[in-house]
Amino acid sequence: MYILLAALICYALLLLFRQQADLKDRISRLEREKSETEQVLLSFMEQVSEMTEQNSKAEASSNVINEAHQNLSTESVLSEENVVQNEQTESFLKASVLSEIQIEEQDLTEEQVLTDVEQALREGTDLETLARSLNRGTGEVALIAKLSRQTKVAPR
Repeated sequence: MYILLAALICYALLLLFRQQADLKDRISRLEREKSETEQVLLSFMEQVSEMTEQNSKAEASSNVINEAHQNLSTESVLSEENVVQNEQTESFLKASVLSEIQIEEQDLTEEQVLTDVEQALREGTDLETLARSLNRGTGEVALIAKLSRQTKVAPR
């Protein structure tokens, strides 16, 4: 009787250990899938960020050029007596448009003060506060700090 009870207890322990091993395998598989998903999400966010930066630069320069063209077209309607003045103003406007584009590009680079997310979190900055200052989500900032090779980011 005792031998049967001991065998039953050993069998139950064997099943429990097997279940525990299966659960550990499942946990490690889920953690691996989670890290792969985080890496894919981070690369996607970086690509979207690069695309939005490129689009905003392109829109800013095209807006300035469109305004200059509109100014030029309204000035070309002037009388024939002002043709010489128009040529001078066109060259002046082209020069000013180029200088405005250069100034805007300089402003964009000066405005984008890069923040090292990983360093800021090490220094004790609150994750939510850091995310708000960068106009990003807390999850995105956490992913950048955890997985990204480039931890310095600019606010949006």
